[in-house]
Amino acid sequence: MNTKTLISALAVLLISAMTAVAGMDYPMQCKNCGFTCRVKIGGGMGFNQITGFCVESGKFVYLQWKRGERKPEPMTKVWDSATGKMIEVYKCPDCPQPFIPLRRKPNDADGPGFDHCPKCGKQTFQVDKAQGIIAFD
Repeated sequence: MNTKTLISALAVLLISAMTAVAGMDYPMQCKNCGFTCRVKIGGGMGFNQITGFCVESGKFVYLQWKRGERKPEPMTKVWDSATGKMIEVYKCPDCPQPFIPLRRKPNDADGPGFDHCPKCGKQTFQVDKAQGIIAFD
């Protein structure tokens, strides 16, 4: 491999690594009930994060911990009969009530991976394109 090719390949790798983001902050709006909020999905370079919705406090909540440290222990686990998987249940950081992590669709490239509104339950919760999506790391 000649020097020019090697330098070009390294430049592409470096640029890709610099632009990689670990988390996204989405402005969300329900077209049915009007509920609006921002939802942060994913962690950053120095931290991991679990995102969920606390029904008691009525807002999205986040459990964060430093990378390399242990993930917070769940309060309990419940069995999901639709998937056969165990769902971890965590204590809300804002109140003593439980919440479950968001269950996301893996192929949602333009949004957070879910579309049901946590307030009205309708499948009308979407990214508010009038506001900006923020990438964080």
